Amino acid sequence: MKINPLIFRAYDIRGIYKKDIDESIFKKIGFVLGKKNQKFLVGHDIRKSGRKLAMALIEGLVTTGSRVFFCGKSSFGLCFFSGFKLKVDKTLFVTASHLPKEWNGLKINYGDGEPVSSKEIEKIRDKVLKIEKKEIKFKKPKFKKVNLKREYFETLLEKFPLLKEKKLKIVLDCGNGATSLVAPQIFKKFGFEVIELFCQPDSNFPNRNPEPTFEATRFLRERVLKEKADFGVAFDGDGDRGVIIDDKGRYLSGNQIGIILGRDILKETKNKKVVRTVSCSMAIDEELKRYGSKIIEVPVGHTFVISAVKRKKAILGIEESSHIVLPRYFLFDDAILIPLRIAEILIKEKKKLSKIVDKIKIYPFEEIIFGCPDEKKFEVVKSLAKKFKKEYKNVNTLDGVKVIFNFGWILIRASNTSPKIRLYIEAKNEGRLKFLKEKFSDILGDWIAKNSNQT
Repeated sequence: MKINPLIFRAYDIRGIYKKDIDESIFKKIGFVLGKKNQKFLVGHDIRKSGRKLAMALIEGLVTTGSRVFFCGKSSFGLCFFSGFKLKVDKTLFVTASHLPKEWNGLKINYGDGEPVSSKEIEKIRDKVLKIEKKEIKFKKPKFKKVNLKREYFETLLEKFPLLKEKKLKIVLDCGNGATSLVAPQIFKKFGFEVIELFCQPDSNFPNRNPEPTFEATRFLRERVLKEKADFGVAFDGDGDRGVIIDDKGRYLSGNQIGIILGRDILKETKNKKVVRTVSCSMAIDEELKRYGSKIIEVPVGHTFVISAVKRKKAILGIEESSHIVLPRYFLFDDAILIPLRIAEILIKEKKKLSKIVDKIKIYPFEEIIFGCPDEKKFEVVKSLAKKFKKEYKNVNTLDGVKVIFNFGWILIRASNTSPKIRLYIEAKNEGRLKFLKEKFSDILGDWIAKNSNQT
């Protein structure tokens, strides 16, 4: 298979299995990543191609003399916890996260959980392309099989002792993804009354989209109301994102989750550094500054959030898409931590989640996704940035192009993982939101069409 350089994205490696990626490419990726006597932990999510790609990756690694641990089929959190406990040099997780079943890919993190940088992925890409036609005699996969599930469970139980004080009722929607392997057991061990929804692993994701969007959580929202649960949680395909549904059946955004967690953590610590992405709500700054927060803004992407949390020694990292980093527990963004911390807050405050949500300021916000070919999307955004700098006073190009008004803002940025351009809009009221949405949707749509028609 000819290697498509576009599978090497800003945060990870992703493509459609047997179209963009296959075992031959993963052998070469393993060969490039490997180094004599370095230790690697390899795992995979529940996708059909996961084990085959993991074995190919291991072939490449052992050919270089690397030592490999293999945790097999795993959730995101369990895989990176295993690498952390084993003190490996890198943890490699074969997954396509929230993308459809046809996709697969690779997440590459250092042993402590920090993802490799986009520059590092570019170096990996260049090295793989350099050996694309080179004949390499790969060794058979050799590894030590490990299972640290018990240690993972015990660590979580130790970190959240308060949760045993009250039996909460939770609806758990694993979306037939990788968290099905661990989440029901974890919450039952804490003594929760657990109502399971789509908690059987199924690589076809038959019941909902592996990305837990508002539409995808319809059954969960209905079930939370029907069961009169304290709250519900829906995980994405691999378990690095979790969205919360409150007791009134409301879907909470990453901004709202970030504010709830941030207020609680800021009350407990003298360290006030909070990392958030450029796409996060202005409400985060307003709400958390009441507790003395020092906001650090970074580009969109969990890689940038985690790296900044580590570098700046921050107490919390927030991404609007519900990637949440809680370094008090782990540096990697294990979504299992989100509902556990939410439950802890409910017990401490002795309040319903809806009462806490009602107290949070939140502004009208919308995200609109436009399809755009991978080879065109960055050029479209670059052209718009040039145009907007001439037309508006307050333009931020930290990531994509953000135009800031006194009543709100818009952000246009190319997705680093999919052939899409995202338009984010936030305003102080619905009227202003509608104005910004109509104006910039038309502009973006026209520019995508214009660029797509060019050869």
